[in-house]
Amino acid sequence: MLESVQQTVLQLLPARRKTGQNGWTSFNAPCCVHNGETADTRGRGGVKTNAGQISYHCFNCGYTASFIPGRHLTFKFRKLLAWLGADDLTVRRLVIEAVRLRELVAPEELAQVPDEEIKYEARSLPEQARNIVELANFYSIGDYNNVPAELLAAIEYIHRRSINPNRYNFYWTPEEAYNLHRRIVIPYYYRGETVGYTARSIVDGVKPKYWSSHPADFVFNLDQQQPDWKFVIVCEGPFDAMSIDGVSVSGAEISDTQVDQIDRLQREVIVVPDTDRAGRKLIDRAIEAGWAVSFPVWQENCKDVNDAVVKYGKLFVLKSILAAKETSRLRIELKKKKLHV
Repeated sequence: MLESVQQTVLQLLPARRKTGQNGWTSFNAPCCVHNGETADTRGRGGVKTNAGQISYHCFNCGYTASFIPGRHLTFKFRKLLAWLGADDLTVRRLVIEAVRLRELVAPEELAQVPDEEIKYEARSLPEQARNIVELANFYSIGDYNNVPAELLAAIEYIHRRSINPNRYNFYWTPEEAYNLHRRIVIPYYYRGETVGYTARSIVDGVKPKYWSSHPADFVFNLDQQQPDWKFVIVCEGPFDAMSIDGVSVSGAEISDTQVDQIDRLQREVIVVPDTDRAGRKLIDRAIEAGWAVSFPVWQENCKDVNDAVVKYGKLFVLKSILAAKETSRLRIELKKKKLHV
């Protein structure tokens, strides 16, 4: 059973292939045309197997992907499967198979597998940034009349967004560079470490809307995901994610690294797009990743998840997202066309 994924891949390889003495099986790489190169005709693609493990490398465009029993089936590996001709059902079966294999791999064997986790360097918040709850407590004890107007506006903004400031940390700074004093600072955490932030403008006219300093492929709110949760909801913006304890990809563009970060949670993934043109990009990426997409009833009069939570409450929004999820590619494509943009 440990070799089931490996065997499926070997069956998908083209008939014209060559196995060398170094253990690599070579064939025309299927990845090049998807990565800006011309079609490979010189057998630049190759796979190598070992005790259930399988590695792929293209010596033309440089694309690599691998599977190790005990780990999930990465997005890059799933793309390789599709390029080799695997249909959606086969890919989904192998995703489930990879999860089952994890239960068969002894903990001591899994510990010997090189750690593939993404590592981020620590980054600081703006130098004078302070927690908003602590600042509010400080000024409530002192002279309320001396509270900076921008801090009051920041507190009011959080209240309008219906986010619990005792559950999620918000910061404010008096620094005027980049209009930071007229923004809410949201820390980005990864495994308890601060790896960046985004600062959202709280007044009209401050551009850009978000001033950010964080890794480009970061998934916001991963640290808040609990091991016993059955699903994860993927949103575009951080306020959307905080509203329903989901995760945010900071826009409609999702990198391969972000897909893998979310898939490593090993649970059902449900994407809730914004109702604009960018939201359609998010839907296309969700289809490619094999994720479910939800089209809840409130999308007719709400622009995003946070807007819906403000109007209808967290519980209703969560229930409506689960009730309106779609897993069929065809149904997702049809409903995407109905989104008002």
